[in-house]
Amino acid sequence: MARDNHPKIRQDKKLQRKKALNKGSDRLLIVTEGEKTEPFYFGEIRSHYRLSTARVEIMQSKYGTTPQQVVDFAVDKCNETKEYETVYCVFDRDDHPNFLNALYSVNAQHRKHKNDNKELINFYATPSIPCFELWLLLHFVPVHGYMHRHEIQRVLSDYDKLPDYAKGGRGYFDMTRHRLEVAYKHADLLTANDPLGSEKNTENPYTSIGKLVQLLTSMNTRWQK
Repeated sequence: MARDNHPKIRQDKKLQRKKALNKGSDRLLIVTEGEKTEPFYFGEIRSHYRLSTARVEIMQSKYGTTPQQVVDFAVDKCNETKEYETVYCVFDRDDHPNFLNALYSVNAQHRKHKNDNKELINFYATPSIPCFELWLLLHFVPVHGYMHRHEIQRVLSDYDKLPDYAKGGRGYFDMTRHRLEVAYKHADLLTANDPLGSEKNTENPYTSIGKLVQLLTSMNTRWQK
């Protein structure tokens, strides 16, 4: 039986992928540290807006869950397949000691590699401090100061719309999408806490998940033009 990484199979997949794409449309790769929560969430967005898997691919890092491992896997995946125009590395602050270095590493990879169309690949970090669940919490309330990830998860489970919240659960995009504008507004208030800002603070609450969500939710309209 032929293996998926056989050169002929890889070439067939690449041809099928190109046929599924319209000229000028982006091919996105989202690499997450989480095994379930983040892939499920972004997968639900992809399904809800009927985005082709040829245009938006979502993968968990196969190297591990640290921010740098997410970045390293994303880089190697791009150089292996050369299929993408843009890559988003999604990872949390949590208690990772190399969080800030990983952010710098993503910036260093930006437009340093070429895809199969000889175009430079865009690399973007999509960090959350302290964790992805901050983005979900912002759908309900603003967050002004430091919160530990365990506290955020506990508070989330108190909301009627997310009863018994648990990491790795499904359906959270559908439960919260009617409050996206609220989440965008609350996330914008945290812009000053960008860890790559002048103070390089990695403790104050911050997330750029909303920027990626805005991009994904606009894609079906853009690509139908």
